[in-house]
Amino acid sequence: MKRLRRPVVFAAVSIGVLSCGIAQAASITAWNTGNVDVGDNPAVIGDTGFSVVYDRAFPAAGAMSNGRIAFTPPEAVSPGIKVQPESYSRGVDLSGCLMTSNPGAVCTSPFQSGKRIKQQMTGLGPVDLVFDIANDGTESTYQVFHRLINLTGQDLDGFKIELGFGIGSDFTAATSGDNLMFSTGFAAMPSGSGPASTQYPFGLFGEAADNPNFTLDGFFEPERTGFVDIFDDATSPTVLASDGYFGPYPEYFGNWLSQDDVPLGAFWDDDGDPTTDALLMAWFTGGVWEARRAVDGDEAISIAPETFDDFDALVADLGLGAALFQDDIEDLANLNVNFAIQLGDLGDRTSFTLRATVSPAPVPLPAGAPLLIGALAGLAALRRRWMQSA
Repeated sequence: MKRLRRPVVFAAVSIGVLSCGIAQAASITAWNTGNVDVGDNPAVIGDTGFSVVYDRAFPAAGAMSNGRIAFTPPEAVSPGIKVQPESYSRGVDLSGCLMTSNPGAVCTSPFQSGKRIKQQMTGLGPVDLVFDIANDGTESTYQVFHRLINLTGQDLDGFKIELGFGIGSDFTAATSGDNLMFSTGFAAMPSGSGPASTQYPFGLFGEAADNPNFTLDGFFEPERTGFVDIFDDATSPTVLASDGYFGPYPEYFGNWLSQDDVPLGAFWDDDGDPTTDALLMAWFTGGVWEARRAVDGDEAISIAPETFDDFDALVADLGLGAALFQDDIEDLANLNVNFAIQLGDLGDRTSFTLRATVSPAPVPLPAGAPLLIGALAGLAALRRRWMQSA
């Protein structure tokens, strides 16, 4: 059944105030880890380390955490985020980017070079990333290679990313007069997304004809899917928030899955390179393995879904032997977020905050609950009438 694409919605705006020339402005110099327990690089290459983000200076009494930054050498090293100065254009002239601390990559490095910040959301409270700035007379815009990962242990139905100052209970949201905003002229990927986009990774949902980096359509559907994004303000937005889904993700999985709940997949390392993503060939659903790809010569091809009662039967049919392995389909919990931050004259400020918050999905009522709620409401009404007549 053909599904209609739901468009990503943004206000039509111009770059506005900050593009007309400012005598003094700011550039981003570093990730400020004053509220972070910075993790060490793992002793074993391929293991993952974490820098845990707190709601106050670390280590302070009572410090709480709702998230952390993950890094896996050799792709990324501690602390997990770096500010990369680099001049290039994406709809606007950029001064650099915020990316994962990959020592071998820059903002313009090619596909699958490892640039996304892996921000794991472990709780429902805000996670505050603080960045140092220098008011050096430079008007600047920075692309952000971002990924929000659901590790909350429950389904989510959206997110909010805010710009402001301070952390925890001292956080103050930026306003239009602060000269700190999301860029409205930035051209997010994929082309035509507007100044921001949030999508689940292409290998799961997407059409190869629209992406030069892929020869196969997405495993589940040849259609992109993610959240519709909205800015809070047409001229100087300081909040980027989700506003429901577009595409087929909710038809398969309901709400944004936690990594604890993603299904099992069968993967093939088709290029023999452990630093690139393995190819999803089948998934475990409904008590059976369902293959949606097969091998033709040395290449994978898309096929109509075919089911197998056990993993051994799947391995035999695909003919991949030990090259086919089982693992969680973690990308179903991973939301790629693309946007840019624009800085003007920030006066005597020395830093700003990028705050992320996720929202839980409503818990469905058990069968019969609506009838029970109605009955209780009726009893309450009878009791009120009795008390009034007593």
